[in-house]
Amino acid sequence: MPLFRYKVRDKEGKIVSGSLESPDINTIVERLDSFGYIPITIREEKRQTGVGVDFGRFFERTTPVDLINFTRQFVTLHRAGLPMLSAIGALQAQTKAKPLSRALDAIRKDLMGGTALSAAMSKYPRVFSELYVNSIWAGETGGVLDDILDRLVLLLEHERKLRSDVGAAMRYPIILMVGFFIAIIVLATFVLPKFTMLLTTVGGKMPLPTQILLAFTNFMSRFWYIVVLLMAGVAVLFYLFIRTPAGRLWWDRLKLRIPIFGPILYKMALSRFARMFETLDRTGLPILRSLGLVAKTVGNVYIGGAVDKLAESVRRGRGLAAPMRELGVFPVMVVQMVATGEESGALDEMLKQVSDYYDSEVEYAVKNLTAMIEPIMILIMGVGAIFLIVAVIMPYMTILSNFGSGGGYNTR
Repeated sequence: MPLFRYKVRDKEGKIVSGSLESPDINTIVERLDSFGYIPITIREEKRQTGVGVDFGRFFERTTPVDLINFTRQFVTLHRAGLPMLSAIGALQAQTKAKPLSRALDAIRKDLMGGTALSAAMSKYPRVFSELYVNSIWAGETGGVLDDILDRLVLLLEHERKLRSDVGAAMRYPIILMVGFFIAIIVLATFVLPKFTMLLTTVGGKMPLPTQILLAFTNFMSRFWYIVVLLMAGVAVLFYLFIRTPAGRLWWDRLKLRIPIFGPILYKMALSRFARMFETLDRTGLPILRSLGLVAKTVGNVYIGGAVDKLAESVRRGRGLAAPMRELGVFPVMVVQMVATGEESGALDEMLKQVSDYYDSEVEYAVKNLTAMIEPIMILIMGVGAIFLIVAVIMPYMTILSNFGSGGGYNTR
């Protein structure tokens, strides 16, 4: 089917451009007219022929900054009353991130066909994460898309700051680690073989640290490709496993138990739970409907499953606090705050306080994390450096010892 590129003016007088597939140009005009657009130019776009693969797209990615800027601009345009199609079209024309631009172009076409925004976004998981799509869906369903977009901006900025802080803390240890491995390669390739030959000549015994280092380097030099293939295979199998419902549940539960990082992920999920629940509760949605939406937006299947169980208990008329206490997923403080909110009729205010508390806890935990990572990595590298020094010095000392005892040469 021919592809037509168009440029139109919307009801507010803004220029919007895009492309659509259609049997002929008259059908394009009718479709644009049905959306209230005034055509400026419409021309058929020549499709590229051939079966070549654009490998460049494989390396393209949407950065967190691109997504944050898009979300911030989107909520501004939507809150100003701009139609969804016009807002998406304007943002698509402005963005310089190619993957995001292509996704927005396709999303606009889906919206013109009557597809919901969240459903259109879900087709592009490399641009819009599952959490992002589920949050948009909750905003559409609850009629609070503006508030959800505001929350997404804060969430994306928190996660970007977390990655930035961890990356900054890891930069120096990574440099040390690269230097350490280069030292291993140089010593194992040029220094240790000479020591080994000389030690064998004088009849000395190879020290255990040196044997370990030589065995490791010899194995890697001969079978490195097997190690790479094995690691790639394990990575692929792991990825496929966590894509299954059981695997995703296991992985999300395990992530919460990872030392240092687990508590941060747990607090982030609790903050999302409280903030989303508070946002939806303020709109007047039934509590069961709110919990069903919240379960999809906490970003963790294990905690989301606990929210679903909570909804089932509420459906049986048990309230919120008692089932939350029994589930064992929610901290005592959260349960107490929810119980106070139920009794006082100010549940949304209590949930807001919970979210604010965990937001500050995440920020504090990230600061502690960045302060801990560097000394821990330096300690690990120090132990490795000591092992490397011992593995090189011990053969040298053995050779000197054999020379000193006359075991290597006749002194007469």
